Amino acid sequence: MAMFYIGIKLMRSVLRAFTQLLILSAVSILATASLAQAEEAMHEDHMNHGTHKQHQPSNIQPGHIHHVHEAGSWMFEYRFMRMEMDELLAGSNNVSASSVARMGSPYKNAAGSNYMMAPTSMTMDMHMLMGMYSQANNLSWMVMLNYLDNEMNMLAMNGSRPVMNASGIGDVQIGAMYKVYDNGPSQLLANIGVSLPTGSINKTNNQGILPYAMQLGSGTFDLIPSLTYQGSYDVWSWGLQASYVFRLNENSQNYALGNRADGQLWVKATPLKNTSITGRASLSHWGNISGSASAITMMQRNMSPTFDTRNSGGDRLDLSIGLSQLFDSGHMLGFEYGIPVQQNLDGLQMKVKQVYSVSWQYMF
Repeated sequence: MAMFYIGIKLMRSVLRAFTQLLILSAVSILATASLAQAEEAMHEDHMNHGTHKQHQPSNIQPGHIHHVHEAGSWMFEYRFMRMEMDELLAGSNNVSASSVARMGSPYKNAAGSNYMMAPTSMTMDMHMLMGMYSQANNLSWMVMLNYLDNEMNMLAMNGSRPVMNASGIGDVQIGAMYKVYDNGPSQLLANIGVSLPTGSINKTNNQGILPYAMQLGSGTFDLIPSLTYQGSYDVWSWGLQASYVFRLNENSQNYALGNRADGQLWVKATPLKNTSITGRASLSHWGNISGSASAITMMQRNMSPTFDTRNSGGDRLDLSIGLSQLFDSGHMLGFEYGIPVQQNLDGLQMKVKQVYSVSWQYMF
């Protein structure tokens, strides 16, 4: 446990430094793009040697591992991902819903009273469609569309078990990826992405507006910079990526989700032609919600921990394993399965049980 907290503090320090570096890199890249393009032309043969001629492992997710392809190429990807959550955590301690939604519970709402209900489980399904175009050997453009389907099961103090559902289009992301450095076996990539508030934050049921976790978007314009390093030798490849989500404004409901930092490290082996096995570790930190949704009533805020902004923010460490198969036709199929090995959540929040995804890619 002590090592986990030390790791969290170290990650925050590293990601804070990465964030500053990302901003400086973005300004530098934009300011020197024309010079870099000229240098790219002078070393075209070397860059072509270093350019990926196969897909990156499809099973790297969440936090898409950024990469560029040969100039003029296109890539499309469809991915289905499911996240399953079960019961609650208070910090890193397991808490049952029945111990929260009962008279005399030690877990209190903002008014100092007991919550009337608590979540027991939740599933979050995401259908993602991504398109990527490589304008040059060192520059690619990306757009990502999401469709979300969320379901949350609750336990009320009176013994009833209401169910909440919400589905629809999520936030759209657009971005540019630039290859800062490439010596063949290793590359350094910078990405600047923007998330557009196309996902609804006004989903309701017959009891009123749904809680924060059930909404389909952030409602804000978000800036998403990242840096990615990747290297390879023989049948092995590896890499690491740091990314950050800046919430640039409050949304129309007068709140903003917390900023989010993600770091991930992966190792890939290709023991057979076009077949890859990937192991990945990802560490995430997200801040608390600032403000409060104007449509949430005081009664709702005191009824369930899902409406209480004190129950947001936290850290999570996941380990995942994936398998991908590339076909000669340019198609690739992938699968990844991951579980959290440590979670430390602010207040009362649902704990993640498992995450898995299946994907299809096509490049031409």
